[in-house]
Formats: sequence, C-alpha cells, structure tokens
Amino acid sequence: MHKLSIAGIAVAFLVAAPATAEPLTDHALISAYEGSAMRRKKVIEFDEYTAFTGMDESGKAPTGLTLEGKITTMLYDRPKERSILEVFRNYERALSIAGAEVLYSCDQAKGECAKRYAGPTLQKYSGIMSVSNLAGRYSLARLSSAEGTAYIAVAVGENFTDIHVVELAAMEQDKVVLDAAALGKGLDSKGYVTVTGIFFDTDKATLKPESDPALAELALLLEQRPELEAFVVGHTDMQGDLEHNMGLSNRRAAAVVAALVDNHGVAPARLRAKGVGPLSPQASNRHAAGKALNRRVVLVAR
Repeated sequence: MHKLSIAGIAVAFLVAAPATAEPLTDHALISAYEGSAMRRKKVIEFDEYTAFTGMDESGKAPTGLTLEGKITTMLYDRPKERSILEVFRNYERALSIAGAEVLYSCDQAKGECAKRYAGPTLQKYSGIMSVSNLAGRYSLARLSSAEGTAYIAVAVGENFTDIHVVELAAMEQDKVVLDAAALGKGLDSKGYVTVTGIFFDTDKATLKPESDPALAELALLLEQRPELEAFVVGHTDMQGDLEHNMGLSNRRAAAVVAALVDNHGVAPARLRAKGVGPLSPQASNRHAAGKALNRRVVLVAR
C-alpha cells in the first residue's frame, strides 16, 4: 500500500497486526515527526478509550466519544527547534492527505481546550500528557477504509507529543450511543441532551438503519418516564442556504418523532419536532470538527 510522507510524517491505512517485538516503534498508521524520540509506548489489544472532544457548556466537564478496540498510546519528545504549530500542522496535513476526517481540534494557548486545568483534564480523561494549562494543540480525527476505522488523537505541547490510535473492533464501528440512563441524566442536569447515534445521509432527512440503537434507547427513556414531554430539535451546520437548512433540520426532527411514534409506540402528543438549522451552534463552523458537532438532534424537556 502506498504510504504518504509529509515532512517526516508517514500516514497509511493498514490492517491491524499483532504488537511488534520491538518495544519503541511507530504505529503503522502514523509515524513520528522527524527528530522526535519516543519515550514510551503501550499497546492494549482490546479495551475502552475515551476520546476528548472538548468541554460541556458549563466548562467544567469534558465531553467525548467512548471507543472500543485496539489501543496504542505513544509519547514522544518534541524537537526543541520546531514550534508547537509547525509540528501540529504537519500531522494535520498528513492526516488530511490520507483522507482522515477531523472531529475536533483546539489550541490551549487560546483557552480552547479548557478554560482552566486543561492539563489535568486531558490527562485524566484521555491520558494526554503533552497539553498544559497554558499551551498545546490537540486534534481528534477518524480514518476509514475498507479494512476498518481508526481514531487518531494528536496532541503537541511545549515538551512532548502524544499520539493515540484506537482501531475499532469491527462490530463496534460508529456505534457510540448514549443509553437511556445517560439520556435521563443529561435531561435532569441541563434540561436537554444531545442524542448521539442518529444518522442521516448528507442533505437528506431519511433515518439510516444505524440510528436504530439510539432510537431504542430514546424510546426506553420515554417509557421509563411516562410524564416526560419534549421537543425533538434538529440542528445543522452553516453550509448552504439558511432557509434550506431550517427546513432540513425540521424534517430531520420530524423523522425522529415519526420513528418513535410509528416503531416504538410513543404517544404523538408527547413529542414536538422543531428545526433551528444552524442558529444554535455548539462549535465553530470554520472547521470540519465544529461542523460535525453542530449537526445533531437534541431532546429538550418541556
């Protein structure tokens, strides 16, 4: 398979292989920036990993994706003669050329990763060591091919670079769904909750079959709370015409309501579909990661 190489970085998609006998070698998917020395490497054949995707609206609790699969974590010394930005941009470029989709990105020098205590937060949540309270850049990307899907977290700080690779188990790809208990907890704490695992084709309002687990959990929540009435609110990113996006978001919300009523027996009077298009973003629409976060379905208690 052809391997892409950008400023000392090589990225390719290969089938996961058993751990190498050499203890400190780069991962097959992404090699280190030229001049980086690996300090440590850990490989777990199958476990759970929480991938950092920012902070909640209160700014006090991290949000993320729960992934399962083969986990490889590597920590490198960052070349002192190279800036954080230069190293980080090279990783970004290499991943982009390989076809990876950026899900989230932040610059802690601007306070984007966390307003306070970014270092301890990322260390505890995802095991990211290189981002400090005052500096560091972080990105989470998804790389897919016929062989499988991998999530790659890259964090570049003042002294170190973290590379974390999670190669999903085949049956766990794109199946990160909040269960009924987690949905209820979100409603109780904030009055609304984003329903993860709802999928539509681009620019369409037809629910994809992969949405069934999330819809089942949402239906279970409504069954457990017979007094609950709610708005189902559709959101889009900022791409395209405003009126088109308003209509699309409304049709997507209506599709979720229809699925709950027709397939799960939820009383129609308990749910109202509304679309707000791009008017209530939770991230910047200037990059792909923000757009992905803004395309969502939210349950709002009423």
